[in-house]
Parts: sequence; structure tokens; C-alpha cells
Amino acid sequence: MRSRTPFTPQPPQVVAKTVKYRPDQEHVLRRLGGALVLQWDALPEELQDLIVDQAAIVDDRDDAPHEASDIENFIRGAKVTALAKTQAADG
Repeated sequence: MRSRTPFTPQPPQVVAKTVKYRPDQEHVLRRLGGALVLQWDALPEELQDLIVDQAAIVDDRDDAPHEASDIENFIRGAKVTALAKTQAADG
């Protein structure tokens, strides 16, 4: 039996990688992205910056480059929409 090396957490950093998924898994990726946006304000600012930088360089199936500012604007706009929808459901 091989000995396992203990897991040592590393600080998050932007990496030049992409996520590979099947077309039938795209809804899972969308749900994860939506969940991240909804929890955005609870994340430390340093982690928010890192995630935006990572999102700006990650490859996508569609060839559509995005600047970090585009991603930040999306998060702000999506949060407002999500909050407005929740408030309407309560009232």
C-alpha cells in the first residue's frame, strides 16, 4: 500500500487552466457560477479579485474574451437582479 502525502492547502492563485465538461453538464457549471455570484459579498475582497482575474483568463467554449471590468460589472448587475427577484417574491 502506497503512503499518501498529506494535503497541504495552498493559497489560491490565478492559474492558466480551463475546466473541461460535457455539454450535458453545462447546467451544473451555470448553477455553480450563479451560487458564487449570490455569495459574492461574503467572500474576502482579495478572493473576489482573484476569482475575477481567473475568470478573465479561463478558456471557454465560445471565443469571447472578457475583461476583468466586464466580469465585475456582470456580478454587480446580476446581484441587483437576484435581490430584486427575491424581494418581489417576499412581497
